[in-house]
Amino acid sequence: MRTRNIVGTTLAAVCALAPLSSAMAHHGGVSAAFGPGAPVETSSPLTLPKGKILLYERVEVSPFKKFNDGRDNGGNDKFTFTNTLIGYGISNSVSAFVSLPYAQKELLAYDGDGNAADAYDAGTSQGFGDINLILQYGFKHGARDGFKGWYSLDADDVAGKEYTLPEWKFGLSFSMTLPSGKINNNSSNGTPYGVGSQTGFAVPAYNVTAIVSKMVAAHWTWGADIQFRTFAFNGGVGGGKPGNETRINNAIMYEAIENQGSFLSRLDLILEANILDLRMDMDENRVVDTASGGTMLYLSPGVRFTFNDKTSLGLLYKEIVWKDLNDEPNQQGGEGLEEYRFIATLSTAF
Repeated sequence: MRTRNIVGTTLAAVCALAPLSSAMAHHGGVSAAFGPGAPVETSSPLTLPKGKILLYERVEVSPFKKFNDGRDNGGNDKFTFTNTLIGYGISNSVSAFVSLPYAQKELLAYDGDGNAADAYDAGTSQGFGDINLILQYGFKHGARDGFKGWYSLDADDVAGKEYTLPEWKFGLSFSMTLPSGKINNNSSNGTPYGVGSQTGFAVPAYNVTAIVSKMVAAHWTWGADIQFRTFAFNGGVGGGKPGNETRINNAIMYEAIENQGSFLSRLDLILEANILDLRMDMDENRVVDTASGGTMLYLSPGVRFTFNDKTSLGLLYKEIVWKDLNDEPNQQGGEGLEEYRFIATLSTAF
């Protein structure tokens, strides 16, 4: 097996590390994957080398299905999310990240369900979301110490050592959000939108992610993660708690082109399978919303371009292929009823 440019791969294959999304289609995206050999939605265990900095931008667009009947009343038209992320390598095995999301939520008109005073026109709720703080630890198992050895990512991983390639690589990621996002966007009648249409949550959320990756054959890499996210309870008027969120992601990446030192230095083809399970939401009185939650599977083809060995452009198209929603006729504008999701990412490390 030939030696690869591990410097570029480690600098650029780090994934972020904790979900950047939430239940009820509030925010977009799950990971900030970037770089050669990395997926887009599935996380990667690799961390930034000590002292290195990552700059990353992600855009996600999600139009929702419309039914042209009462199910669309007060529903969602299209959400557009951006996430700006900065990362720093504290050590070769520990990286810290901070992300700042921005959301634009295009909403359908609401007729007030017979009460004209509650009706509002179609409009847009937009603003910054909650700041996300992320810490990731990367480690590996294999080549040098067999199945007994557990050791951190170290200088060998950024020095082109061939024996690091067949190793199993693992990551653990922890994150929490700070309730800094906008929560007071109003409809055309002057009343605040509901919590699902705001861009912030007013309470923190917590996430843990376990990640694994393995080079399975020449030019082929497999990666997977499992993520769990929960929100604090907001007892204020119009508050409540989005349902807990579990994600299981799998990805296979094929290195179609590698030409180090050139403008297009690498091209990776990607196929992901993304499972999302959402528990039911509850209101400020802890009453469960039965018209929320469910389980769904996305099949997601994508591609990643690497330019000049260090700048990466990732593209992913997500399509629902199976879903089991708790109350599908009343869940317009939620996960599982998107027309599609399209993700574009741009990143560089130095």
